[in-house]
Amino acid sequence: MTIFEFVFSLYSLLFGLALTQVFAGFGNTLQERHKIRAGWLTPLLGLFVIMDLTSFWATGWDMRNMFRPDFLYLLCGVLLAGLYYLAARLVFPRNFAEWADFDVYYFRHKKWVFGSILFVNSVAVAVLVAGGDPYVRSELGVPDLVSYFIPLIALLAVRNKRWNIALLVLLLTRYAVFPPLEALGIGATTQVI
Repeated sequence: MTIFEFVFSLYSLLFGLALTQVFAGFGNTLQERHKIRAGWLTPLLGLFVIMDLTSFWATGWDMRNMFRPDFLYLLCGVLLAGLYYLAARLVFPRNFAEWADFDVYYFRHKKWVFGSILFVNSVAVAVLVAGGDPYVRSELGVPDLVSYFIPLIALLAVRNKRWNIALLVLLLTRYAVFPPLEALGIGATTQVI
């Protein structure tokens, strides 16, 4: 086992626990659906966090050649994975009796969720750019990053329910577009920056 594999197992544990939080939130919501008003915002946020966690997990694997086996790298990785766990934990309310309307809960907690995700992904992209990752500078990578960061930043500021739904749908849609194009090798190798 390499040092990266050893450390990545810790990150995988944290990411797995984060995914468990979101899936448990969906399960609890289904169980309590007769007592609450779930709306669209929180379920869409849950789907986005699942997709984003999975994507970030893959990004972590892509960064394996940039990893140095020292305490600072390990600590930074744990803190970033911990922020993702925090974001995932805040997607669904813990006490459904207190938050019978999930839209109210969403607007009260969305800045923590989107802020954490924005910070973690900004750090990851900065590391990838500094490490010379070809995808972030490719014809596909640039629009992929733009279509990710602009709606994510907008979600921090937008207060309108319909706009929040539209931005979440936009973020989810990009997962149906860019990963298949990348897998097919379309636009992923030609450098633009």
